[in-house]
Amino acid sequence: MRGGWWRRAASQVGRSVAVWGVSTVTMLVLAGILPDFQLQSADGDSATTIAVTAALGAGAFGLLSAVVWPLLVRLLLLVPALVLGLLVFFLNGSLLLLALRINPSGQPEAAPETAVIVAAVMSAVASATGAALAVRDDEAFRRRLHRIADRRRGRRPPCVSTP
Repeated sequence: MRGGWWRRAASQVGRSVAVWGVSTVTMLVLAGILPDFQLQSADGDSATTIAVTAALGAGAFGLLSAVVWPLLVRLLLLVPALVLGLLVFFLNGSLLLLALRINPSGQPEAAPETAVIVAAVMSAVASATGAALAVRDDEAFRRRLHRIADRRRGRRPPCVSTP
């Protein structure tokens, strides 16, 4: 399999860039629709500054989600499912507010309840985009099959042969 590793890496980078781009556009659309969510300063900014602010905000939100969520899932395994379901929205909104605060360009602002809505929509759009792009990826399909097979092997008791 010559060049297989590079092809898989390029495919993953391409999917990540596509998800980032769609998340950026989603953030821009939500900033235009929601009155409590702004990506520009009070005195107004250029379209380029607003676009850079959205791109940096979407990138920071994606990176924070990728780093923080695996850790939180392990920490929250003991939390009841109903509480965890409600907590997810609060934590996603908090991650979005943090992503907007660390954004070096512009003056992005969001009310806490609006941040929860923006984070939920952005997460749903990013998940749908990533899944749609992975549909034709043979390597993603193989990884999924291996995970399913590993889970099934773990559930069955080992086969003991009798002589």
